[in-house]
Amino acid sequence: MEFSFLFSQFLSGLTYGMILFLVASGLSLIFGVMNILNFAHATLWLIGAYFCYSFWYLMQGYNFALWVSIPLAGFACAAVGWVTEIVLIKHIYKRELHEQLLITYALALIFADLIKIVWGPTDRLIARPPAIQKPVFIFGAPFDSYFIFVILAGFAVALGLWWFLKYTRYGHIVKAAVFSREMVGALGIPIPKIYTWVFTLGIFIAGFAGGVQAPIGSVNLGMDIAIIIQAFCVVVIGGFGSLLGTLVGAIIVGEVFSFAILYWPAGAMVLIFVITAAILIIRPWGLFGTPMRT
Repeated sequence: MEFSFLFSQFLSGLTYGMILFLVASGLSLIFGVMNILNFAHATLWLIGAYFCYSFWYLMQGYNFALWVSIPLAGFACAAVGWVTEIVLIKHIYKRELHEQLLITYALALIFADLIKIVWGPTDRLIARPPAIQKPVFIFGAPFDSYFIFVILAGFAVALGLWWFLKYTRYGHIVKAAVFSREMVGALGIPIPKIYTWVFTLGIFIAGFAGGVQAPIGSVNLGMDIAIIIQAFCVVVIGGFGSLLGTLVGAIIVGEVFSFAILYWPAGAMVLIFVITAAILIIRPWGLFGTPMRT
Protein backbone atom coordinates (compact mmCIF):
# COMPACT_ATOMS: atom_id res chain seq x y z
CA MET A 1 0.00 0.00 0.00
CA GLU A 2 1.42 3.41 -1.00
CA PHE A 3 2.74 5.80 1.64
CA SER A 4 0.66 8.68 0.23
CA PHE A 5 -2.55 6.67 0.75
CA LEU A 6 -1.60 5.69 4.30
CA PHE A 7 -0.71 9.31 5.13
CA SER A 8 -4.05 10.45 3.73
CA GLN A 9 -5.77 7.85 5.92
CA PHE A 10 -3.77 9.12 8.92
CA LEU A 11 -5.00 12.66 8.23
CA SER A 12 -8.58 11.37 7.95
CA GLY A 13 -8.17 9.72 11.35
CA LEU A 14 -6.73 12.94 12.74
CA THR A 15 -9.72 14.85 11.36
CA TYR A 16 -12.16 12.49 13.03
CA GLY A 17 -10.11 12.66 16.19
CA MET A 18 -10.37 16.45 16.21
CA ILE A 19 -14.16 16.26 15.90
CA LEU A 20 -14.21 13.87 18.86
CA PHE A 21 -11.86 16.13 20.81
CA LEU A 22 -14.11 19.15 20.28
CA VAL A 23 -17.11 17.18 21.56
CA ALA A 24 -15.29 15.43 24.42
CA SER A 25 -13.28 18.40 25.72
CA GLY A 26 -16.41 20.21 26.93
CA LEU A 27 -17.79 16.98 28.39
CA SER A 28 -14.53 16.33 30.22
CA LEU A 29 -14.21 19.92 31.46
CA ILE A 30 -17.75 19.91 32.89
CA PHE A 31 -17.27 16.57 34.62
CA GLY A 32 -13.80 17.44 35.89
CA VAL A 33 -14.95 20.66 37.56
CA MET A 34 -18.61 19.97 38.42
CA ASN A 35 -18.79 16.16 38.68
CA ILE A 36 -21.76 16.32 36.31
CA LEU A 37 -22.09 13.42 33.85
CA ASN A 38 -24.00 15.16 31.07
CA PHE A 39 -25.52 12.64 28.64
CA ALA A 40 -27.21 15.52 26.77
CA HIS A 41 -23.83 16.98 25.76
CA ALA A 42 -23.88 15.39 22.30
CA THR A 43 -27.46 16.51 21.70
CA LEU A 44 -26.33 20.08 22.40
CA TRP A 45 -23.53 19.41 19.88
CA LEU A 46 -26.25 18.41 17.38
CA ILE A 47 -28.21 21.58 18.19
CA GLY A 48 -25.01 23.48 17.37
CA ALA A 49 -24.96 21.81 13.94
CA TYR A 50 -28.59 22.87 13.34
CA PHE A 51 -27.85 26.42 14.56
CA CYS A 52 -24.94 26.54 12.09
CA TYR A 53 -27.29 25.46 9.29
CA SER A 54 -29.82 28.18 10.21
CA PHE A 55 -27.20 30.95 10.35
CA TRP A 56 -25.66 29.73 7.08
CA TYR A 57 -29.12 29.63 5.44
CA LEU A 58 -29.75 33.26 6.40
CA MET A 59 -26.37 34.34 4.93
CA GLN A 60 -25.94 31.77 2.15
CA GLY A 61 -25.45 34.42 -0.54
CA TYR A 62 -22.13 35.40 1.02
CA ASN A 63 -18.83 33.50 0.81
CA PHE A 64 -18.16 34.14 4.49
CA ALA A 65 -21.50 32.60 5.57
CA LEU A 66 -20.02 29.31 6.82
CA TRP A 67 -17.07 30.90 8.64
CA VAL A 68 -19.39 33.27 10.51
CA SER A 69 -22.03 30.61 11.19
CA ILE A 70 -19.65 28.23 13.00
CA PRO A 71 -18.75 30.56 15.92
CA LEU A 72 -22.32 31.91 16.02
CA ALA A 73 -23.52 28.32 16.52
CA GLY A 74 -21.17 28.11 19.50
CA PHE A 75 -22.56 31.29 21.06
CA ALA A 76 -26.19 30.24 20.44
CA CYS A 77 -25.53 26.87 22.09
CA ALA A 78 -23.77 28.61 24.97
CA ALA A 79 -26.97 30.60 25.60
CA VAL A 80 -28.96 27.34 25.65
CA GLY A 81 -26.40 25.82 28.00
CA TRP A 82 -26.48 28.83 30.33
CA VAL A 83 -30.29 28.58 30.66
CA THR A 84 -30.10 24.79 31.06
CA GLU A 85 -27.58 25.08 33.89
CA ILE A 86 -29.67 27.62 35.77
CA VAL A 87 -33.00 25.84 35.27
CA LEU A 88 -31.94 22.19 35.70
CA ILE A 89 -28.28 21.31 36.12
CA LYS A 90 -27.67 23.37 39.28
CA HIS A 91 -30.32 21.28 41.03
CA ILE A 92 -28.54 17.95 40.42
CA TYR A 93 -25.01 18.79 41.57
CA LYS A 94 -25.29 16.54 44.61
CA ARG A 95 -27.16 13.67 42.94
CA GLU A 96 -25.46 10.31 42.39
CA LEU A 97 -23.85 9.79 38.97
CA HIS A 98 -26.48 7.29 37.82
CA GLU A 99 -29.23 9.79 38.70
CA GLN A 100 -27.40 12.53 36.78
CA LEU A 101 -27.11 10.19 33.82
CA LEU A 102 -30.85 9.43 33.83
CA ILE A 103 -31.86 13.09 34.24
CA THR A 104 -29.56 14.34 31.48
CA TYR A 105 -30.67 11.44 29.25
CA ALA A 106 -34.23 12.70 29.67
CA LEU A 107 -32.93 16.16 28.81
CA ALA A 108 -31.39 14.75 25.62
CA LEU A 109 -34.78 13.29 24.64
CA ILE A 110 -36.46 16.65 25.26
CA PHE A 111 -33.86 18.45 23.14
CA ALA A 112 -34.29 15.84 20.37
CA ASP A 113 -38.05 16.51 20.25
CA LEU A 114 -37.41 20.27 20.22
CA ILE A 115 -35.10 19.76 17.23
CA LYS A 116 -37.94 17.96 15.39
CA ILE A 117 -40.32 20.82 16.19
CA VAL A 118 -37.94 23.62 15.18
CA TRP A 119 -36.04 22.11 12.22
CA GLY A 120 -38.20 19.12 11.27
CA PRO A 121 -37.08 15.55 10.47
CA THR A 122 -35.55 16.40 7.05
CA ASP A 123 -31.77 16.23 6.62
CA ARG A 124 -30.09 19.63 6.24
CA LEU A 125 -27.16 20.30 3.91
CA ILE A 126 -24.66 23.15 3.97
CA ALA A 127 -22.89 24.08 0.73
CA ARG A 128 -19.22 24.77 1.30
CA PRO A 129 -17.60 27.97 -0.04
CA PRO A 130 -16.00 27.55 -3.50
CA ALA A 131 -12.50 27.91 -2.00
CA ILE A 132 -12.80 24.58 -0.11
CA GLN A 133 -14.85 22.54 -2.57
CA LYS A 134 -11.82 21.06 -4.34
CA PRO A 135 -9.44 18.55 -2.69
CA VAL A 136 -5.81 19.30 -2.00
CA PHE A 137 -3.07 16.81 -2.90
CA ILE A 138 -0.65 15.74 -0.16
CA PHE A 139 2.19 13.43 -1.30
CA GLY A 140 0.11 12.89 -4.44
CA ALA A 141 -3.02 11.68 -2.62
CA PRO A 142 -6.24 13.76 -2.65
CA PHE A 143 -7.44 15.10 0.70
CA ASP A 144 -10.62 17.03 1.52
CA SER A 145 -9.53 20.66 1.93
CA TYR A 146 -12.20 21.31 4.61
CA PHE A 147 -10.61 18.60 6.77
CA ILE A 148 -7.51 20.80 7.07
CA PHE A 149 -9.70 23.46 8.68
CA VAL A 150 -11.17 20.84 11.05
CA ILE A 151 -7.68 19.74 12.16
CA LEU A 152 -6.53 23.33 12.66
CA ALA A 153 -9.76 24.21 14.56
CA GLY A 154 -9.27 21.23 16.90
CA PHE A 155 -5.68 22.14 17.74
CA ALA A 156 -6.62 25.84 18.06
CA VAL A 157 -9.32 25.01 20.64
CA ALA A 158 -6.86 22.74 22.50
CA LEU A 159 -4.27 25.54 22.53
CA GLY A 160 -6.87 28.11 23.60
CA LEU A 161 -8.10 25.95 26.49
CA TRP A 162 -4.53 25.23 27.59
CA TRP A 163 -3.72 28.97 27.59
CA PHE A 164 -6.95 29.74 29.47
CA LEU A 165 -6.29 27.15 32.17
CA LYS A 166 -2.59 27.95 32.56
CA TYR A 167 -2.31 31.73 32.23
CA THR A 168 -5.61 33.32 33.27
CA ARG A 169 -6.99 33.95 36.76
CA TYR A 170 -10.28 32.27 35.90
CA GLY A 171 -8.38 29.30 34.51
CA HIS A 172 -6.49 28.92 37.78
CA ILE A 173 -9.79 29.03 39.68
CA VAL A 174 -11.24 26.33 37.41
CA LYS A 175 -8.17 24.12 37.92
CA ALA A 176 -8.35 24.65 41.67
CA ALA A 177 -12.04 23.70 41.63
CA VAL A 178 -11.13 20.40 39.94
CA PHE A 179 -9.03 19.39 42.94
CA SER A 180 -10.88 21.05 45.83
CA ARG A 181 -14.13 22.98 45.43
CA GLU A 182 -14.27 23.38 49.22
CA MET A 183 -10.95 25.27 49.24
CA VAL A 184 -12.10 27.54 46.40
CA GLY A 185 -15.35 28.26 48.25
CA ALA A 186 -13.44 28.98 51.46
CA LEU A 187 -11.49 31.69 49.60
CA GLY A 188 -14.76 33.55 48.98
CA ILE A 189 -15.06 32.61 45.30
CA PRO A 190 -18.74 31.90 44.43
CA ILE A 191 -18.76 28.25 43.36
CA PRO A 192 -22.27 28.39 41.76
CA LYS A 193 -21.14 31.15 39.38
CA ILE A 194 -17.98 29.21 38.51
CA TYR A 195 -20.13 26.17 37.73
CA THR A 196 -22.48 28.19 35.53
CA TRP A 197 -19.63 29.65 33.47
CA VAL A 198 -17.78 26.34 33.20
CA PHE A 199 -20.95 24.62 31.98
CA THR A 200 -21.59 27.46 29.51
CA LEU A 201 -18.00 27.25 28.22
CA GLY A 202 -18.31 23.48 27.78
CA ILE A 203 -21.54 23.86 25.81
CA PHE A 204 -20.02 26.68 23.73
CA ILE A 205 -17.29 24.26 22.63
CA ALA A 206 -19.95 21.62 21.88
CA GLY A 207 -21.92 24.10 19.74
CA PHE A 208 -18.74 25.19 17.96
CA ALA A 209 -17.96 21.51 17.31
CA GLY A 210 -21.46 21.04 15.89
CA GLY A 211 -20.83 23.98 13.56
CA VAL A 212 -17.51 22.47 12.45
CA GLN A 213 -19.22 19.10 11.84
CA ALA A 214 -22.22 20.53 9.94
CA PRO A 215 -20.63 20.86 6.45
CA ILE A 216 -19.34 17.24 6.63
CA GLY A 217 -22.23 15.28 5.17
CA SER A 218 -25.74 16.18 6.25
CA VAL A 219 -27.15 17.36 9.58
CA ASN A 220 -29.75 14.88 10.79
CA LEU A 221 -31.43 13.47 13.87
CA GLY A 222 -29.60 10.61 15.54
CA MET A 223 -26.07 11.88 14.88
CA ASP A 224 -25.69 12.57 18.59
CA ILE A 225 -26.31 8.98 19.71
CA ALA A 226 -23.25 7.54 17.96
CA ILE A 227 -20.85 10.31 18.88
CA ILE A 228 -21.74 10.50 22.59
CA ILE A 229 -20.62 6.87 23.03
CA GLN A 230 -17.31 7.58 21.32
CA ALA A 231 -16.90 10.83 23.28
CA PHE A 232 -17.26 8.86 26.53
CA CYS A 233 -14.63 6.41 25.22
CA VAL A 234 -12.30 9.36 24.57
CA VAL A 235 -12.61 10.78 28.09
CA VAL A 236 -12.31 7.33 29.67
CA ILE A 237 -9.11 6.64 27.72
CA GLY A 238 -7.62 10.09 28.34
CA GLY A 239 -9.01 10.69 31.83
CA PHE A 240 -11.93 12.88 32.94
CA GLY A 241 -10.85 16.47 33.51
CA SER A 242 -7.55 16.16 31.63
CA LEU A 243 -7.22 18.38 28.55
CA LEU A 244 -4.09 16.57 27.32
CA GLY A 245 -5.74 13.22 28.02
CA THR A 246 -8.81 14.20 26.02
CA LEU A 247 -6.65 15.27 23.08
CA VAL A 248 -4.57 12.09 23.15
CA GLY A 249 -7.66 9.91 23.66
CA ALA A 250 -9.43 11.56 20.72
CA ILE A 251 -6.44 11.03 18.42
CA ILE A 252 -6.17 7.38 19.51
CA VAL A 253 -9.87 6.72 18.84
CA GLY A 254 -9.79 8.64 15.55
CA GLU A 255 -6.73 6.80 14.21
CA VAL A 256 -7.88 3.36 15.40
CA PHE A 257 -11.25 3.89 13.74
CA SER A 258 -9.71 5.25 10.53
CA PHE A 259 -7.28 2.35 10.00
CA ALA A 260 -9.66 -0.33 11.30
CA ILE A 261 -12.11 0.73 8.59
CA LEU A 262 -9.41 -0.25 6.06
CA TYR A 263 -8.47 -3.64 7.44
CA TRP A 264 -11.43 -4.78 9.60
CA PRO A 265 -14.50 -2.59 8.95
CA ALA A 266 -16.88 -4.77 10.99
CA GLY A 267 -14.62 -4.54 14.03
CA ALA A 268 -13.78 -0.82 13.99
CA MET A 269 -16.04 0.05 16.93
CA VAL A 270 -15.18 -3.21 18.69
CA LEU A 271 -11.50 -2.23 18.76
CA ILE A 272 -12.37 1.14 20.33
CA PHE A 273 -14.42 -0.57 23.04
CA VAL A 274 -11.63 -3.11 23.66
CA ILE A 275 -9.10 -0.30 24.15
CA THR A 276 -11.52 1.55 26.45
CA ALA A 277 -12.16 -1.58 28.52
CA ALA A 278 -8.43 -2.28 28.77
CA ILE A 279 -7.76 1.25 30.04
CA LEU A 280 -10.59 0.91 32.57
CA ILE A 281 -9.07 -2.31 33.91
CA ILE A 282 -5.43 -1.19 34.00
CA ARG A 283 -5.89 2.50 34.89
CA PRO A 284 -9.54 3.34 35.79
CA TRP A 285 -8.88 7.11 35.87
CA GLY A 286 -7.46 7.17 32.31
CA LEU A 287 -4.02 7.73 30.81
CA PHE A 288 -3.63 11.32 32.05
CA GLY A 289 -6.39 11.58 34.66
CA THR A 290 -6.34 11.35 38.43
CA PRO A 291 -8.46 9.14 40.73
CA MET A 292 -12.04 10.38 40.89
CA ARG A 293 -13.01 12.87 43.57
CA THR A 294 -15.41 11.51 46.20
